[in-house]
Amino acid sequence: MVLIGTLCVVASLIGSSLIWAGSTSDSKAGDGPADAEPGRAIFNGKGLCSTCHGVDGYRDRLPAHLSQNTRENIAHLNPAPPDLRQAAALTLTTDKQRFEAIRHGHLRTAMYPLSKETLPDEEILALLPYLASIRGTVSSPASVPEPETSLRGDAKNGRQLYHEVGGCAVCHGIEGHLNRRPPTSADLAKKLDRLPAPPANLRDPAKLKSQNDEDRFRSIKLGHPGTAMYPKNLLRDEDIRDLIAYLSTLRKKGR
Repeated sequence: MVLIGTLCVVASLIGSSLIWAGSTSDSKAGDGPADAEPGRAIFNGKGLCSTCHGVDGYRDRLPAHLSQNTRENIAHLNPAPPDLRQAAALTLTTDKQRFEAIRHGHLRTAMYPLSKETLPDEEILALLPYLASIRGTVSSPASVPEPETSLRGDAKNGRQLYHEVGGCAVCHGIEGHLNRRPPTSADLAKKLDRLPAPPANLRDPAKLKSQNDEDRFRSIKLGHPGTAMYPKNLLRDEDIRDLIAYLSTLRKKGR
């Protein structure tokens, strides 16, 4: 966390004093579609995306103005920034997911949230065609997600999702009891016992890293890199809100 915090501070300083529009890049403008050029300028400029992902998405070509200390911090990031030019290795599969990851950040990575003052919605939308161009895919038009008035939904439906399609009980236990797993194969049980990062006890608020519903929403939607908590691509946003409502009942019940 200290490393990520340091990187965020460095990135903020760069953003406030070195707002450059990509003209310093060695790559030639116009390599991709015309509608990708505004996003390219943001990616290599005020968006600071190239700080971690490399100029024009080439991870081995960090911006020339970065200090050696910043370069070393980036080299030691865990998890490492994804290669945005390798479409098959990317976990975000829709522009809506990409928009939300850029706006709200990616929990427990150096991908920190960006305020609308730092990067307005229209500039994030401009980034999407450029990201599509460097990974060699077509970016479908994306709209700005509607703001949510509440991140909690129906706890009863959330309980069903938890034990069924959500798959939460497999790791976190029936009703959140870690020692009460649903029926699984012997092979899966062994794999669960050997997880490098044990599943969180959802009934113990003091030990949970996600301290608010926004964090919980991102954790369920985007997953936790380096753990068995993978992105829940099968769940709709309203399903996740129902899960959040159910999880709140587990914390109230305690152990």
